[in-house]
Amino acid sequence: MSVSITLLGRPAASDGDRTLPRPRGRKAWALLAYLLLTAQPPSRERLAELLFGEADDPLGALRWNLTELRRAMGGSLSIEGDPIRLALAPDCVVDATVIVRGTWMEAVRLPGLGHDLLEGLTLPDSAAFETWLLAERRRFAGISAAILREAATASLAVLDGRRAVDLASRLVAIEDFDEEAHALLVRAYVAAGDLARARRQAMASADYLRRELGVEPSAVLVRALEPPLDQADHPRGEARRARDRGPRATEALVEAGRVAVNAGAVDAGLETLRLAVAEAQARDDRGLAARAQLAYGIALVHGGRGRDGEGATWLHSALASAEQAGDHLVRGDACRELGYVDFLRARFDRAEAWLEQALVLAPDEAERGASLGVLGAVSSDRGRTGAAIETLREAARVGRAAAKPRVEAWATAFLGRAHLLRAELDLAASELDRASDLCRTVGWVSFAPWPQALRAEAYLLAGHTEIASDLFEAAFAVGCQIGDPCWEGMGARGIGLVHLKRGRIDQGIEWLDDARRRCIRIPDAYLWIHAYCLDALCAAGIAHERPEARSWIEDLATLAARTGMREMLVRSHLHRSALDGDPALQAARLFARDIDDPVLLGLLEPLAGARSG
Repeated sequence: MSVSITLLGRPAASDGDRTLPRPRGRKAWALLAYLLLTAQPPSRERLAELLFGEADDPLGALRWNLTELRRAMGGSLSIEGDPIRLALAPDCVVDATVIVRGTWMEAVRLPGLGHDLLEGLTLPDSAAFETWLLAERRRFAGISAAILREAATASLAVLDGRRAVDLASRLVAIEDFDEEAHALLVRAYVAAGDLARARRQAMASADYLRRELGVEPSAVLVRALEPPLDQADHPRGEARRARDRGPRATEALVEAGRVAVNAGAVDAGLETLRLAVAEAQARDDRGLAARAQLAYGIALVHGGRGRDGEGATWLHSALASAEQAGDHLVRGDACRELGYVDFLRARFDRAEAWLEQALVLAPDEAERGASLGVLGAVSSDRGRTGAAIETLREAARVGRAAAKPRVEAWATAFLGRAHLLRAELDLAASELDRASDLCRTVGWVSFAPWPQALRAEAYLLAGHTEIASDLFEAAFAVGCQIGDPCWEGMGARGIGLVHLKRGRIDQGIEWLDDARRRCIRIPDAYLWIHAYCLDALCAAGIAHERPEARSWIEDLATLAARTGMREMLVRSHLHRSALDGDPALQAARLFARDIDDPVLLGLLEPLAGARSG
């Protein structure tokens, strides 16, 4: 029997066109969702306490509900053992699993996409489960938004403007405070040929962001009104005149644009690459178009501040062209870069899906190492530090063996961060020093502040405040010079920590607050740094009894839940436990099952013992 289980929206199960009878008991769906969505199988005792703690016989209530689930779902699942392990039949489909692991084409067909997990279900007598459910609802809202963004971007890439408008409109309904989502809708209207509607949408979006967030929109909304290449007069005219020059001229433009961007002449390089794309498209050469689109997309992502949304569209275009041309190298590069874009914005499930494709398509060890480096960073951001260390060590080894110092520098810097988060200071210092040396050797100025700020924190934790202060100041200065809000945020956070260390409480909190605002001033900033700055601000606010501490904690909890930053989610509930006591601590312990950071796990047990005693 092929069964489809719906958890997004009103929970239900069906066998073909027939809806199956609902399981008896109001907690059966909650039990099924928890078993399906938690990473580690729970013990029967823990699960009984979580959902049936108020019952006279919690374990008996659990057994009854498990039996009811087996009956209602027929032979589509088995639930056995202690810890409890749930296994689905091969032909059983769960909508929540599809949007996490499937393609956007599969996910957009789900009727529950964008709806709440277990819509309408509340269990006020199970407070810890309610906390878990709220976090999961936020996470699935984030995943739904990521799917709609990917689908709208892919539709734009193949010039299906009407479909892009529909998908981007649904995205804005979920991500109404996301400027890039609004810009994507504007670009969709432009692609659909409705320029008047695009202008009205841009004005309405700008007014909405000013009114609700109190900030001026960035240039992203203005650029969204620019016509596509096939509608722009200048590139089209240049392309027509270039048709007789041969494909080598276009290849030369691609290389010239790439070199210019890497040398820091970003605007000139982007214009050259834009012309190369127009020429390649005018020639109707799919392979050449794929290479030009890829180069332009990468340049927008890595060189154009705040232009990841545009870059992703061109990466999708490159992917489509490369599939037509049978160019697996371009396909692999495009997948890796799309994974990188999703990594920055903490769309982890989509990032992993792209990066796994890139690994399959990697033609050599160097390309494999680059994808492994980003994949390891994703694991670290999710709180899976053990897996991250293993992946990043392999990425660094591959980068070193393939004589790719940037691949090695990236992997080594994130490896150092993983050790830093685990308070393994000697290992962190060694890796971060290596990363900084590699950045100096290859002149990678735009990345160097990252390992530098992390190394400064290792010095600070080891008690070397003066050295840490100098390194934080240097990282902040370089971040400001190159206009990178992420590195500015890391530097400002460190300067704030130094002020706190020296007893300058007001200055310290002011710098930390500035850091968390500074690092997200463009729509495509690295979100983990925002969470990292918020975490430090929460700790300082609690320690010094600031009235804003509760709102900072809520900001961190919301961000961490929506993105799946499980380690940061645990931290947010640990902060909350300092204000609210045991309920928040129990939530922290619940979410800690999905991470392997020994520092955080070590904090939880003594606190639990102290509270119970």
